[in-house]
Amino acid sequence: MIRHCIFLVATTLLIQPALLQIVQAQQNPAQGAWLKAKTIEIPFISNDGYEMFGKLTIPDSDARHPVVIYVQTAEGMTVDMKRPKGRDGTFNYYDLYREKLPEMNVAFFSYEGRGIRMGDKPPRYETIDWDIYNTSTLENKVRDIISAVRIVIKQRGIDVSRVFLMGASEGTLLASEAAARIPKEIRGLILHGVMSSNMRETFRLIVTDGSFLSYRGYFDKDKDGKISKEEFEADPMKFRANALKNVGFEVFDRNQDGVFTVEEMRTLPNPLRDTVDAENYEVLNQWAKTSAAVSTPKDWFKDHFSHPPIWTFLSKLDMQIGIFHGDRDVNTSVEGVKALEEQAKKAGKSKMEFHYFAGLDHTLNIGAYFIKGTLPEGHKAIFEYIKNQVRKR
Repeated sequence: MIRHCIFLVATTLLIQPALLQIVQAQQNPAQGAWLKAKTIEIPFISNDGYEMFGKLTIPDSDARHPVVIYVQTAEGMTVDMKRPKGRDGTFNYYDLYREKLPEMNVAFFSYEGRGIRMGDKPPRYETIDWDIYNTSTLENKVRDIISAVRIVIKQRGIDVSRVFLMGASEGTLLASEAAARIPKEIRGLILHGVMSSNMRETFRLIVTDGSFLSYRGYFDKDKDGKISKEEFEADPMKFRANALKNVGFEVFDRNQDGVFTVEEMRTLPNPLRDTVDAENYEVLNQWAKTSAAVSTPKDWFKDHFSHPPIWTFLSKLDMQIGIFHGDRDVNTSVEGVKALEEQAKKAGKSKMEFHYFAGLDHTLNIGAYFIKGTLPEGHKAIFEYIKNQVRKR
């Protein structure tokens, strides 16, 4: 943490011009012309005195522009979210939004998580100051969103009446809670890979229904939602041979009816599910580090298990909310999102829109864009939704 005397000096940066501006030319194929956008580096300070850092990409014109702010998520993100691209080098995830949104005359802001800075080592290209990163409680992440909103709306060219928060996975919960605290400052939410229930229930789903969905991807050739003995033993992707060590089908077919179903997956012995029930946070934290390959802050599971679910915050909002979810999401339940939709209907939340996509995963298959250059249907729908929302006054 920076010292309080430095905090007083650093706070003055909030109202100063950004430190660096990079003008980028971007082509708008629809207009056959070149649009200019500038990316501005913006340092700011968290509510409890930590140095934060973000980038604002904004169309280079005298107009006031709507802005989409991408909020942080579970494992924390760098300002560019650089990732490996096979043998072809690397890509920056946020370049997708820095390219697409200015074409709609919309600005885009991303920021680094607490204690996270860009690094030079794959796969995440980040460095973490753990003393700072471990202050990344859900409460502080929500406050960081509010700090980000407050610094962005001070920038020249931003339409303060059209600020949108975008979140994925844990970010859907954080964005909803932040909007519930400052509803007059937020125009709407764009949420995908929605965490529709508390993390305790979500994690149970990951190790049961989510695991079964993965198994279906390996074995369920006829796509009927079940795995027959014939499909299992055919093992077209060699998952049984390599990962399951050729285990017998009878291990999964507990009622011996010739098919393996999600109901049987829920009754299989499952140490991780038992760990959740026992609230063994030490084991859960170690699992996240070694098996999930993500860096979660100290007491992350404990923090989440006691936190209210997303509906607690969405129920308070009267704003445009777009929700986008793939039916192949093994991390957050499409059934849970559909149940959330029913809650919204019963509560008369007519401004909430729900969009579902067959065959798309937790990221809405965004990897295809960076590998093949083809934008998946889920993200096409997100950009179309943003375009429609920013047209409204």
